[in-house]
Amino acid sequence: MSSKQKVFEYLDNNKGELVEFMKSLVRIPSINHTFGGDEKTVQDRLANSLRSLDFAEVEQFTVDAEQVRPNVVAVMRGEGGGKSLLFNGHMDVVPIAEPQKWHSDPFEPTQEGNKIYGRGTSDMKGGVSAAIWAMKAIKDCGISLRGDVLLQAVTGEESNEAEEIGTVQCLKRGYTADFAVVCEPSDLELHTASVGLFFFELIVEGKAVHISARNQVLFPQPAGVPSGPEVGVDAFKKSLPFVNYFYSLEEQWNHRWRDAVLGAGGSPGHDVQGVGLFTINPSFIDGGEYLGSVPAKVKLTYGVWYPDQLVKKEELWEEIRRGVEALASTDDFLRKNPPKLTVPVLQEWQGFHVPAHHAGVRTMMGAIADVKECRAVLSGFRAVCDAAYLNKHGVPAVVFGPGSLSWSVHGENEYITVDSLVAAAKVYASMMMDWCQ
Repeated sequence: MSSKQKVFEYLDNNKGELVEFMKSLVRIPSINHTFGGDEKTVQDRLANSLRSLDFAEVEQFTVDAEQVRPNVVAVMRGEGGGKSLLFNGHMDVVPIAEPQKWHSDPFEPTQEGNKIYGRGTSDMKGGVSAAIWAMKAIKDCGISLRGDVLLQAVTGEESNEAEEIGTVQCLKRGYTADFAVVCEPSDLELHTASVGLFFFELIVEGKAVHISARNQVLFPQPAGVPSGPEVGVDAFKKSLPFVNYFYSLEEQWNHRWRDAVLGAGGSPGHDVQGVGLFTINPSFIDGGEYLGSVPAKVKLTYGVWYPDQLVKKEELWEEIRRGVEALASTDDFLRKNPPKLTVPVLQEWQGFHVPAHHAGVRTMMGAIADVKECRAVLSGFRAVCDAAYLNKHGVPAVVFGPGSLSWSVHGENEYITVDSLVAAAKVYASMMMDWCQ
């Protein structure tokens, strides 16, 4: 029996323990509230578990002002002379918006056959657990590696705090490597690129009036009777041309730019995320002031996913501005009262891109092909994650993990499958044996 077969058999025989380990992490609510997080309890639990697994080094450290959002790092030392490998994952999860829509307690993982439901299963305590059990399998099977293997279990990812308290702080502390795998849910496909993200806000002003006068707002009146903007302006109606413009722009951008990997359908196909590079999503629509008034203001907040390796964000911002100005110029009221466009707002993320010919990518593709439950598919991550920060700071990083963004991640009844957990762990172990020699 080969070393890989031995490790794969170990993971098959111990999949129940892997599942229970993940469940123990899911049971601890580690919610990121954007302006603070509850990660400490789960990180305490994780650090203690890693110490019991007898890794060469386990450190728990905090850099946030309140000292309550720690990162946990574990190191499995090699014999020397080999390339190092880093597994990265975040332990914070998003809040539960509508708990009544869950068919069970989000923080009491419920298993139904192959599926395990719970907040953080796919995003991404499953991926972290699979990496830990891959490392444990290598140790327990007595496999010697030349290079070091590191695990970063970080905080603050969901609120884009990698620089301030999370992944980047781990790198600054010296926990770096020659190549990294971010264990985000990827449908067991290898993501070598991701989109960037920015938000913009458009405020369309109108003029409030009692709804009994709405007829005068909408329809021409006899001579001498006030009508239109003299009386009031429905800001929501005025916003609709801009809404339609953004839908049109989204379609045009997807035709205008193409990429061989990101949003292309995968190579050699199979990308379950589908095709398309750009998303212009109406994230928030706020408007109206009173039940009995014509709405005087509407605020539209959009999230834009875009391929920042193909087009500069400033170019997109300028096109949005030109379109808004052009539309406003066609309306008598808006010419005098132009909408207010603000870009960017809230937060920005950059994407990442690792060439398909990179030695780490080639090795990873081989490791995936060695696991019979997987098919080596090269595709792109249609979201943002800490792989961008690893690449930014000199660590080539790709995304590969169990679960799927489409398995109700950030929604109700998030889940992961046992099969994907075990398959990911096997790929991680295979990668260690190939890369760290």
